[in-house]
Amino acid sequence: MEKGEKLAPRLEDYLETIYLLEKRNKVARVKEIAAARNVKMPTVTEVLKRLTEKGYIIYEPYGYVVTTDKGKEYAKKLYSKHKVLISFLRDVLGLPRDKAEQEGCLMEHHLSEETVRRIEKLTKKLKEMGFKLE
Repeated sequence: MEKGEKLAPRLEDYLETIYLLEKRNKVARVKEIAAARNVKMPTVTEVLKRLTEKGYIIYEPYGYVVTTDKGKEYAKKLYSKHKVLISFLRDVLGLPRDKAEQEGCLMEHHLSEETVRRIEKLTKKLKEMGFKLE
């Protein structure tokens, strides 16, 4: 993700949603993506066309949505960043789950992999020491 094309945060959010739906259901559907993103189906269709053009997903109108290898790799890295940041915000900073999710999602789009890796190391070390802000 770091070296290649960088998607806009909105496209990253959709790609991550598709990836998570795929993990759970093997495929994603427009209706499920719309529900997960809390948007209308035409909005989803517009984004899916852009992700298809860029080679991150395969989508045929009225069909299933699946990530390509390129899309899956990008989404895995993004989701990994997401989990690290949520853990840091919840387990170290003591933020409530919803606040950690919201702010972690904002941060994941803008922090480099190196920065997130260092946050992960810091989080692990602080957890081992039993440290938590309250």
